[in-house]
Amino acid sequence: MDVNEAIHETTERKKGEMIVFASAKGGVGKTIISVNVAVALAKKGFSTCILDANFQFGDVNLALDMQPKLTISDVIHDIDSLNSSILANYLQKHESGVKILSAPLKPEYADLITISAIETVCENILQENGFLIVDLSSGLSEHNISFMEKADKIMLITDLEMAALKNTKTMLKTIKALELEEKTKIIINRGDMESVIKFKDIRNILNIEDLYYISDNFKVVSKSFNIGIPFVMSKPKEKITNEIVNLAVQFYRSNSLLKGRRRRSRRRKKTSLFGVFKKNR
Repeated sequence: MDVNEAIHETTERKKGEMIVFASAKGGVGKTIISVNVAVALAKKGFSTCILDANFQFGDVNLALDMQPKLTISDVIHDIDSLNSSILANYLQKHESGVKILSAPLKPEYADLITISAIETVCENILQENGFLIVDLSSGLSEHNISFMEKADKIMLITDLEMAALKNTKTMLKTIKALELEEKTKIIINRGDMESVIKFKDIRNILNIEDLYYISDNFKVVSKSFNIGIPFVMSKPKEKITNEIVNLAVQFYRSNSLLKGRRRRSRRRKKTSLFGVFKKNR
């Protein structure tokens, strides 16, 4: 399927695809990857929105060099009457074409955002966009689990550091307990970094065969983040850019396979972490 066919099929569907980027530990490159994937999809012609779901300390705007005007905490005031037209007023558009729904300006505003509000916001974004990219905070908060349950794909990001891998392995067990493993994929960021653990060891450590690989390019990534220009725009010939673009290609190619069997159409019973482990005791 080429890009034009994928865009046409995505446009014909009433709802887009929701992809959440998660991690068990901070500092593994989750925001950089999610922002660059969103930009790559937009550059391919897909209507794409990124939601900064790190409600206390989100950095999506920083990665895109955009000063937030309105945020998701402002949307709450209109939540009872929210529709896609009203929501559009809260979205900022980046020069790449990506639309952004920013995290709150102050950490305490995160408490205003309820699970039901998240569901309403996501539904409205998905009605008007081919892709909704969600950059989560690290860990398994109640908000994060809500996003993960609603998502079509969960991209769980780690690197080769021991702490990140240990926490990722633990998080995978919880994802399995929540019955979300079928839609979860692993991204090994900085897969060629200097480490005692090598990329070839990861399959045995995590007991996962299918892994996505992103190479280490500290110079390009660091500069990209610090100046707020995604490297898929500023460094189109870099290896890491090709890896991100290939990841985006995987998304829009698999997107067509979701037609007629979307998981969101089947309402799942909400499950808390405590409930899962109590049930499995």
